[in-house]
Amino acid sequence: MHGIINRALELMVIQKFGEEFWDKLKEEAGIRLNGEFLVTEFYSDESTYKLVVAATKLTGLKMEQILELYGEYFYEYSVEFGYFNLLRVLGKNPADFLMNLDTMHLALARVYPPLMPPLYTCEKLPNGDLTLYYFSKRANLEPIAVGLIRRTIKELFGISVEVTVIQKRADKGYCKLLIKTLNIDDTLHGDVDEDDMVFECLCPAKQPRMINPMTFTHVLPFHIIFDRDLRVQQCGLGLLRKVPHLLNKDIQLNQVARIVRPNILLNFEAIQEHMNSVFLVTITPTAGLSFRLNGQMIYLLDNDLMLYIGSPYVVDLSDLHMKGFQIADLSLHDAKRDFILAAETFEEERVLLKKLEDLTSAMQRASKELSREKAKTDRLLFDILPRPVAKELKLGKIVPPQRFESVTILFSGIVNFDKFTQHCDATHAGLEIVNLLNKVYKALDSLLDPTRNPEIYKIETIHDNYLCVSGAPEPTLFHAKRAARLALDMMDSLDDIGMSGSAVKLTIGINSGEVVAGVIGQRMPRYCLFGDSVNLASRTLKHGKKGRINLAQSAYKLLQTGYNQDRTFSFESYGEVIMKNVNQPVKIWLLERKAEPMPKTFSRVCEIV
Repeated sequence: MHGIINRALELMVIQKFGEEFWDKLKEEAGIRLNGEFLVTEFYSDESTYKLVVAATKLTGLKMEQILELYGEYFYEYSVEFGYFNLLRVLGKNPADFLMNLDTMHLALARVYPPLMPPLYTCEKLPNGDLTLYYFSKRANLEPIAVGLIRRTIKELFGISVEVTVIQKRADKGYCKLLIKTLNIDDTLHGDVDEDDMVFECLCPAKQPRMINPMTFTHVLPFHIIFDRDLRVQQCGLGLLRKVPHLLNKDIQLNQVARIVRPNILLNFEAIQEHMNSVFLVTITPTAGLSFRLNGQMIYLLDNDLMLYIGSPYVVDLSDLHMKGFQIADLSLHDAKRDFILAAETFEEERVLLKKLEDLTSAMQRASKELSREKAKTDRLLFDILPRPVAKELKLGKIVPPQRFESVTILFSGIVNFDKFTQHCDATHAGLEIVNLLNKVYKALDSLLDPTRNPEIYKIETIHDNYLCVSGAPEPTLFHAKRAARLALDMMDSLDDIGMSGSAVKLTIGINSGEVVAGVIGQRMPRYCLFGDSVNLASRTLKHGKKGRINLAQSAYKLLQTGYNQDRTFSFESYGEVIMKNVNQPVKIWLLERKAEPMPKTFSRVCEIV
């Protein structure tokens, strides 16, 4: 598929479903693409079909619906891509437009040589409807044509139509469509054709309607007139120079010519059925290279002959020279002269566009890679510092030290960790210790997800100690409850981690009070806490009961107030403890999660037993 097709599909999905959906769609289709589809590239048909199949799976829509949506959007994309002026001059009504659609496709195929556009042949029906014959080398894509034609006629002519598939042969790439107006006052054929009336006025019957044959062969150097037996009766001088024996009575046209487009055999009756098509014909002379003509078939009713008016089908000057033609071989009135000369400029622009797209694609890949690396850096920064502080530092702001009147500090340590380090194998002692601490810290870090334990931040780890705070750097009235809940989760999180043949156990100390907090350092900044409240939390851990959550008196009091109360908390007095640099003994309380009451029925059964 040409890149224009895939790029339009990409933009349609993003417009209707969003960029995240497009990324999911590519993943579902197994398409690995750095950046966007490029309009100057060609992609495999398989990749396009995979995207459509994936879209049906993710949206729940049928494939026909997806393709019709794409067809409707493709009109919009074509307009944005600069083809509106070309579309609006193809015909003054829907019938004329569809009859000239093939002309546009042939022009596009000439600009993009590998392009394989579908073939359209249109017929007017007596009741005002249209029959459109659709031929494509790719099967089952006719819903695109349905959506495209419906949207185009609506936008260009303001007519709402119904497009129905009435006949289809997928193996031949053939489909027959019926186009009907939804409004009885609309017409697809336009006004009554007055061409015959005008011709009678210009050429009355008494005047001869003949042109000198020699003049005709000069004006149209590549025309052919042939009869039903395919005997050439007349041809242009340009064609006669390339195929001198063409007027030989023993030669039939199908011996030197073959119709490439439409996909029919070269016979009189088949041509009459496709009079509205643009005919691409390959001519094979007895000597020299074969060449192609494209043009129009006209049935000469008075003589029962067929007139083919064509001109060389070439892309640019080099192609013209390779086929053995010169600009002089083309009639002065032939617009192909201007086209061939303009194609040279277009080719330069196309090469420039290709380089620009490649550069844009490379920049997009670099931008996405930069975004991924930036996200990694952000995650690392947020792991080192509390998120609010990290955001300020990212903006280049200075984070001044702050005094917080009431926060709750949590210290944890591993029970019997010193004994574990002493009894480790001397050879592998360091590895065992690092592996154990890594498992423990990973488990504890996972508990700091804001959705599970909000408004509490990890400050640092020292040896086997884990330090957290709630209430700084963002103040909260619930800081004691936040720390207590985290402590309970921490006690339950290490059952699967072993140390010396048993599960790891924690001792936790919690204290509430005033602290000063701020960022220390520049190369490796740390968010640090200072104050007696921090020291008291550490001593509560050291002097508290091993394997339990120990609350200093200040933290215990806060957990009894309205903001920080929790019915799942259970408290037990541990007693008073003398601590270093503290004048009076400190009372410690033990915290645990209150056991859930047994259902009454279960309790009654236990009593009976």
